[in-house]
Amino acid sequence: MAETALVTGATSGIGESLCLLFASDGYDLVTVARDEEALEKQAKDLRVLGIDVLPVACDLSDPDAARTIFKRVQEAGKDIEFLVNDAGYSPAGQFSELSIADIRSMIQVSATSLAELTSVFLHPMLERGHGRILNMSSMVAKTPCPYNALYGAAKAFVLSFSTALSRELKHTGVSVTTACPGATRTNFSKNAGIEGAPAWKYFSMDADETAVRVYRAFMRGERCAVTGWYNKVGAVSVRFMPMGAQLLAGEWLMGVRKHPLDHEGTEEGAPQGRRHHGHEHRHDHEHDHEHNHDHHHCHGDHRHEHGGRDGGTGSPSCRISWDRW
Repeated sequence: MAETALVTGATSGIGESLCLLFASDGYDLVTVARDEEALEKQAKDLRVLGIDVLPVACDLSDPDAARTIFKRVQEAGKDIEFLVNDAGYSPAGQFSELSIADIRSMIQVSATSLAELTSVFLHPMLERGHGRILNMSSMVAKTPCPYNALYGAAKAFVLSFSTALSRELKHTGVSVTTACPGATRTNFSKNAGIEGAPAWKYFSMDADETAVRVYRAFMRGERCAVTGWYNKVGAVSVRFMPMGAQLLAGEWLMGVRKHPLDHEGTEEGAPQGRRHHGHEHRHDHEHDHEHNHDHHHCHGDHRHEHGGRDGGTGSPSCRISWDRW
């Protein structure tokens, strides 16, 4: 019987690409996202590779989401060997513009549900004496992120939580990997209007390339997966920068040019897509974030709001080439 991977944010962006990588290696899948139709379509495509796929439609902004998903997995008689918490979204823009509902939902999806899913699936792993957990953070976790303050803070939580947990589980047979991708070309970056910003213009990867690098690090049991040499340099150098310099660098990389708010309460220097309330700019990483995700998701921050593949044709096994990276 094949081992099973559970992936949230499964229908788009990095999450979708990770599902294809697991399937290509012969692992069964439990796929989680909000869009039931997209999940069923994805499951049909992945089953062509000879694996079993259990799609679970679930909104991770629901406080009972982790319990619901765990119950579905138990009812299906599956043991989860690989847990991938990729779901997330970003209500980008001024924090003062976000509603209380936006704030609660974002924290529930990106932090609370992630921790709860980790908890409920960790206990069976500990009983078996083996398992792997992948939590999707971001490069923005390493420095404050003006004009996306809540998202950066949530990703910092994921990084700190996952790194500490990896230490706690050091001798248990269960490993925890934190993924910290940098700028990733996904639906989020397009919606947010930041693809012309320096980070996206010069240092971005596509979701497939990011997924391959993260997947390899995860399967090796690495504690942290930072994708790309430029992100690795940045992750080290930011430790030696004063906070003021970190804030300025973050604004420059995200394309923010001015600070004062105009009379309508918007940032004149902010990218066009980042002026409005978060409802318009949620993305499936996903984590996105720079990753995949559809609103709230059970995310997949990233390429498609409903999880379709780029190109949309051909066998799913043909999309990612292991030889490229």
